[in-house]
Amino acid sequence: MKILYYNGNIYTMKRPEDKVQAVLVENGIILGAGIFSDFRHEADKLVDLEGATMLPGLTDTHMHLVMLGKKLKSLALNDVNDINMMKEVISEFDSKDKWNVILGYDENNFPGQYKMKREEVDMLTHKPTLITRVCHHAGLINTAAMSLLGLDRTTEDPEGGYFERDADGELTGWVYDKAFEMVRGKTVEDDIDSISDDISTAVDHLHSYGITNVHTEDMSYHGPYQVPLGAYLKTVGPEGKKIRVNLLRHEQVYDEMVADAPDYRKDWIEPDAMKLFMDGAFGGKTALVKDPYEGTAGHGLQIHSREDLESLIVKARCNKDAVAVHVIGDRACEIVVDTIEKHPAPEGKHDRLIHTSLLNQPLLERMAKMSIICDVQPTFLTSDMPWVEEYLGETRTAYLYPFKTMLDYGLMLGGSSDAPIETANPMQGIYTLVTRRGESGIYNESECISRYEAFKMYTHDAAAIIYKGDRAGLIDVGYYADFAIFERDVMQISSEELLTAKVIKTIVDGEVVYDGQL
Repeated sequence: MKILYYNGNIYTMKRPEDKVQAVLVENGIILGAGIFSDFRHEADKLVDLEGATMLPGLTDTHMHLVMLGKKLKSLALNDVNDINMMKEVISEFDSKDKWNVILGYDENNFPGQYKMKREEVDMLTHKPTLITRVCHHAGLINTAAMSLLGLDRTTEDPEGGYFERDADGELTGWVYDKAFEMVRGKTVEDDIDSISDDISTAVDHLHSYGITNVHTEDMSYHGPYQVPLGAYLKTVGPEGKKIRVNLLRHEQVYDEMVADAPDYRKDWIEPDAMKLFMDGAFGGKTALVKDPYEGTAGHGLQIHSREDLESLIVKARCNKDAVAVHVIGDRACEIVVDTIEKHPAPEGKHDRLIHTSLLNQPLLERMAKMSIICDVQPTFLTSDMPWVEEYLGETRTAYLYPFKTMLDYGLMLGGSSDAPIETANPMQGIYTLVTRRGESGIYNESECISRYEAFKMYTHDAAAIIYKGDRAGLIDVGYYADFAIFERDVMQISSEELLTAKVIKTIVDGEVVYDGQL
């Protein structure tokens, strides 16, 4: 059946303000985009947009979709800013599993950057409990969890992480990076059916925001990689949940996934680069920075030695693969750039730097000459400011999330959320890109970008990042019939109205997968 959409603000995203009167779709592909009268007699069905605004479907270029599904079904502390209320909800929470896993703790939500203690958790629950910091690079466990895991003062720190200790050498319960990953792995009791339900929950949520494609990293956190991959294959596709998924392959499962060469699902579930971590996050002062954090001698955490990083990147190159590397601090970014310069991406591919939160001019100049794209999370800016300035000092913040400068250097940026760490709503990211406004003011206003540039990061540039710029991210002939339809003209409304703009329909492969008007 040929369906013709018309009578709306249909933005192709080819150029700023580029619009067409109508779009003709059949079998999940755009057959025509242009003047209504040219297609009127070809159509079997007419869909009157009634003045609504149609864009290409939106993409989130970096998230953890399975974790998002779990968060939507779990206790999350992200919006709790009262200490007593936080303790009350923790004491009332009792999961059906062996562990209580609680998400979204952020000391910056509380007066004096309140850091909860293990003994306080002990008073709230006797069940093994992991309270995950919002960044997913640190967490707090109670005494019951330590006993279950056999952790005590003799426990050695893993490479690339540590167990925090008090002045007497006793474990405080706070765990960071690789130590956190080890603990979190012990809380997992996943199977294909449970993760399939997580995926379904997350996809329904994403559809409500007009998201039709995600680049996600889940393969090493939920048991053997075959479990999450099996759940995706069970759940996502033309006969299941319609969303296009690109799977980053974590270094811990990369070798196995390359050797097994498992089946994926073309156009729906496809493999992506090798995922690496080079540092932590600003919140725990584990992001690796060139100059020490203000008032300390600490530079953060370097997860891989230069030698190990080089070995991993060489492994990817032997398989003709790109890498996607978590880098938040400028020193972490510098080490990765050094190594990529030595071992460039295979011809026709590009490496991905995820986050790139803190940069400097020499780094930008080097990155601009390389086959590198950056997956950025605009809402990190408003989550981190103003407290991160206390950590880094005023001088360095000039290069904190410098989105316009990055674009001016010719870097391609993908818009993302890192959900469940931040909200998956892309309009929050777009609002931040065009205003840089947070609760405490506007941060580096000169780094604001245009409305078109912001939406392009979530549409055509996001498609180009996964080498699909010829079939996704635009409204044009031969492209996927994936659309986000808003109730108002998001390219023209005031910046503040972006925060309340609603998606009324999401279409994937020509099928309505979300109808906000029902």
